[in-house]
Amino acid sequence: MKRRRRRPGKHSLYEARVGAGLTAALWRARHLDWWPDDVSRVFDLNADRLVVLSDMHRGTRDRADDFLPCEDAYKRALDHYGESGYTLVLLGDSEELWKSPPEKVISSYPGVYEREGRFHAEGRLLRIWGNHDEEWASPILVEQMLDPVYPPGGLRVGESLLLEVRSGVETLGHLFLVHGHQGTGFSDTLAFLARFTVRFVWKPLQHVSRASRTAPSANRRVREKHNRATRKWAESHDKLLLITGHTHRPVFASISILDELERRLGIDIDRITARSDDEEFWDDVVTDCMKRGWLGDAAPCGPPAPDGRKTLQPSLFNSGCCCFNDGRITGIEISNGAIRLVLWSPGTADGRRVLASAALERVFERIA
Repeated sequence: MKRRRRRPGKHSLYEARVGAGLTAALWRARHLDWWPDDVSRVFDLNADRLVVLSDMHRGTRDRADDFLPCEDAYKRALDHYGESGYTLVLLGDSEELWKSPPEKVISSYPGVYEREGRFHAEGRLLRIWGNHDEEWASPILVEQMLDPVYPPGGLRVGESLLLEVRSGVETLGHLFLVHGHQGTGFSDTLAFLARFTVRFVWKPLQHVSRASRTAPSANRRVREKHNRATRKWAESHDKLLLITGHTHRPVFASISILDELERRLGIDIDRITARSDDEEFWDDVVTDCMKRGWLGDAAPCGPPAPDGRKTLQPSLFNSGCCCFNDGRITGIEISNGAIRLVLWSPGTADGRRVLASAALERVFERIA
């Protein structure tokens, strides 16, 4: 009897598409000239500072604007990083152009663009486009729309950035910064259909219901699907650390932070949201996570992998987003030899909290 050929599962097909998209993006990063000559392709572990923020989804200050609650925390973060000498990387979906035209979005946030413009004027701004602001892949539109709000002009917006990480004269590996939608269905290959649905179906519904599209999915399998695909792709490349956005789910060293809070501490998303202003609660959570050895430097071998393998390679990092419902934002910092996942809260004198931290040199040692 002839044995039927087994069809590949949905996960493997999805992982193949995402992997192909990221591979193509990495090739373009190596062979196409996104950035001007004065942008360094080397990150000095001992001297340089980098902060990665993504997924602002800035709108027009209406009920469909997911960034509006986070404006205060975002401005505080930019002020801090500007004064501290960081290079700012905006990792895509800065504007929500699936809902609104760019000129209306830009005119709605003059204070935000003025702060970002300070980084550009000092040569410390790198903008990468995502699926919701893919218009900036056009240099002509960038010149027409963004140059006037980023004086002295000459802004470049690229698809990705590949940085060689050095400690002294030694090369530790590479950082690959990309939005992370490459290879996905409605976010990449079928984006035209998703754009139509968001603008003409979802946006009107938001005006009526004030629902947010940034709420995490209640299905852990759905949430893990994209993380698994990007993680496996990153693990297949030697000494490559992948930093993405897109999913709105912060990931540190291949660990989805919010998912781990649910799974390991028995805390669901509703409880986390309800206690978002409870500083003592968050201190206890982070302390408990560190004691368990699955956040930061306390985990020399990494946590158990969700798919049954012994450990995860810390190849994947995700900056989360700057449009959480409660006004908080997350990002990735790299400075003083360390990589950190940070949380910024609105309305406080010092709203910055480090959720996880690790020595970057040690992270590269753990990447095969």
